Amino acid sequence: MSLTLKADKPLEDEIRRVASSYLKKARCTLKKQPEGPHEAIHAARKKFKRVRSLYRLVASADKQFQKRENERIGTLGRGLGSTRDATSLVETARRLTGAASTVEERMALERIHAKLEARRDAITQDQATDELLERAVTVCDDALAAVRDFNLSCSHKRAAEILGEGWRRTGHKAAVALVEAREAGNPECFHTLRKRTQDRWVHCRFLAEAWPSALDTTRQHARRLVTLLGENQDIALLTAFADTHHGEIGSPKDLAHLIAVMIAEGDRLRSEALPLAGLLFPENARADAERIELLWRHAA
Repeated sequence: MSLTLKADKPLEDEIRRVASSYLKKARCTLKKQPEGPHEAIHAARKKFKRVRSLYRLVASADKQFQKRENERIGTLGRGLGSTRDATSLVETARRLTGAASTVEERMALERIHAKLEARRDAITQDQATDELLERAVTVCDDALAAVRDFNLSCSHKRAAEILGEGWRRTGHKAAVALVEAREAGNPECFHTLRKRTQDRWVHCRFLAEAWPSALDTTRQHARRLVTLLGENQDIALLTAFADTHHGEIGSPKDLAHLIAVMIAEGDRLRSEALPLAGLLFPENARADAERIELLWRHAA
């Protein structure tokens, strides 16, 4: 099933179709867990993020619906987050092992990776995780019922305006976050920029019929930026974990090697991410959105 919105179809039908598809896939993954619980949680959370991005794209059509469902699905995602965070720490340590510049650093990172992997496995084998997964399936059912009731009766012209406004809001928020990231450089600024870049990446797929070639290029750039900012955020999370869980990281010497690699890798990621973000999010978000609106009307 295509997860691209069809310009010649009623927007409300397309929103229901795409959102339902993501939610059903998330539910199936949580129930069957084909690659284990931690991979099921990771896959389901990605689907939930797509749904929330979709609802943000059309938020101006029904702000109450968007707010309610964003809270429902967001709470679900955060509830699964503690388990996912444990997996993220493992993946980050593995990536940093490859970035080590000396044999000593690499060996220290390998030991840290093994410790974090054992911690992750202990968390996902906990009975509380099973209960959390069961609750997540129930919330999926509730979200599916809610999207079936989504009601938006509008013309193609109004649909284009709604999508253009969603594109503009994402671009504006990203541009503000980019300025703050350049000036302050703290992890929260980069995290906000990453979230809005994820929206832009997903929105390019949803709106591909408006301008396939250009939006595909934008989507590729956004995907690269999401990767850079995601790895930067993972380093920030591992840094915070290391600050508060020294005993679960390893010896002081191993911790020192970890910190050195994280600093070097974080600097590299941010130096590549900031120029790319500047290209992706122009200061004039409104003009960019007006093009999307015009192209969607033409595609319809």
